[in-house]
Amino acid sequence: MKVRLKVFDSNKKASIPSYRWIILAIATWAQASATFVTYGISPLSAIWQSEAGLTSTEVGLLLSSVQIGPILSMLLVGKALDQYGERLLIGLGSIFLGFTAFSIPFIQNYIGILFLLGAVGIWYGTAQPGGSKVVITWFEKQERGLAMGIRQAGIPIGGALAGALIPYISLHFGWQRAVYVQAILSILGGLLFLLMYRDPPKKLSKQKRKPYSFKEKLFMIMKNKQLLPLFITGVILVSLQMILVGHLMPYCINQLHLSVLRAGQALSVALLFGMAGRVILAWICDTFWGSHYRYSLQASIWASILAVTVLVFIPPGTPIWFFMFLCAWLGFFGIGWFSSFLLAVTEHASPGAEGLTVSYALTLNQFAIVLAPVLFGLVVDWHSYRIAWVSLDVLLIIAACLLGRRTS
Repeated sequence: MKVRLKVFDSNKKASIPSYRWIILAIATWAQASATFVTYGISPLSAIWQSEAGLTSTEVGLLLSSVQIGPILSMLLVGKALDQYGERLLIGLGSIFLGFTAFSIPFIQNYIGILFLLGAVGIWYGTAQPGGSKVVITWFEKQERGLAMGIRQAGIPIGGALAGALIPYISLHFGWQRAVYVQAILSILGGLLFLLMYRDPPKKLSKQKRKPYSFKEKLFMIMKNKQLLPLFITGVILVSLQMILVGHLMPYCINQLHLSVLRAGQALSVALLFGMAGRVILAWICDTFWGSHYRYSLQASIWASILAVTVLVFIPPGTPIWFFMFLCAWLGFFGIGWFSSFLLAVTEHASPGAEGLTVSYALTLNQFAIVLAPVLFGLVVDWHSYRIAWVSLDVLLIIAACLLGRRTS
């Protein structure tokens, strides 16, 4: 009996129904291994805060520095994706990210680590737009919700592994060895992608379109009024996401008096349910809401508002099962929204400019990713966690009202 599935090269094409799921799996793992490094800065920063006495603002700067790099690289990555494809960009980006992270333990001062984390972020800028382009390239529209959800689940998977493993490895073997594990996994993820990824068969390729210059594509994106409310909503929701990633552990330790391991478990729960949310919310949109991804965004915003409001008033000594349920709820909606956001952006992108449109949206998000942890930390240092959470709640309400008005 002959086996039809073959790993094909660029000239020999494989069975589409089977190989596309292999492609999705390796793209998801490449994203997870890269995110294991970048999201792993959160538990590492909590450990560094304890060891070096860093302020909340300094912790926020550590978290923001790794997110500055993608601002510099994502638009160029989007342009390159539309021209050259995904294989080299994602594979080499993950490898270089790993080698850069490997040098972190050799840096002995705070400023040096800030700059090195910025370099890590430059390489991470290949992962998000590249993985989204993989889904657009390999999957038809009716399957993109599920595929994008699975691919985007790589982010909370990597973050959850970081939240669970890095505190454990750091406490038992030292944080330096935890960083080495991060670097090795990122390098292996990039190598796997380089070895396994191939371009799709020609029959999946779209018809030839008029080639546009980089400036023409940017002009089309900025002129598209349907994208504006999505861009604003993405900025506010990603602020919530990064505040959870960056400040949930310090909040648990400093305000709720939980141990480092218990705080890491809370972050892992939020990220694991965020992974589930990215798959389930996108699937619900495809199955029940006719691929109207804005409905999913609205549901995510209002559910997050409810959870953050509860978090504002939660006292120390709250039963751990209730707090873990709250973290799961926050993760499912406060992190699970992202697949629906990318699909909504892609749906309104101009033909031939999907990669650049996604990169443009992610670049806007990066500014919030950089600023939100720092601003949150400043408010905490200036006043309290309660005021910081209330301020975030106000922004979420603004986003819900704006998106609702724009889509009514």
